[in-house]
Amino acid sequence: VYDEPLQLFTGPGHEFATAAAVTPAQLAGQRIWMPGNAPGTEWTAYYDELAADFGFTVDTVGPNFGVEALLDTIAASPTLATFLSERTPLVRPVGHDLRRVPVHGPTPVYPHSLLWHTRNRHPALTALRDHFAALCPEHPGTDVWTPRWARRRTPRPSDDR
Repeated sequence: VYDEPLQLFTGPGHEFATAAAVTPAQLAGQRIWMPGNAPGTEWTAYYDELAADFGFTVDTVGPNFGVEALLDTIAASPTLATFLSERTPLVRPVGHDLRRVPVHGPTPVYPHSLLWHTRNRHPALTALRDHFAALCPEHPGTDVWTPRWARRRTPRPSDDR
């Protein structure tokens, strides 16, 4: 339904804070702080594979006190960064001078999908899919990174037994 491009989110003292964009390869050796990632979840599997492919570390250590605490910590740190999407709604605290840095070459995208059984012909499913497609009309292009488990495969014939 939607491939959501990620952005690097930093405070003003981070080495990439003034970059127009970064590549995933430039993140090698960096520490990306994501204290809300829980073991065994899809999003943790996504970020673990992204980190392994490009050589950075996803640090999940620390309490998850919500986005406000995350923003406070990122703003004050010259070494920590996190990932957000451009559609992540944030109210940036005054004085934090937080930065969103696009990531390209390739652009990591988080794949959002809708799944339903092929025998379910409910008309609301098509309307729901069309609604999401209209919300996100721009695709990040062809130079994208997705985890191996989310890459498109040739569909199998439907089993209508």
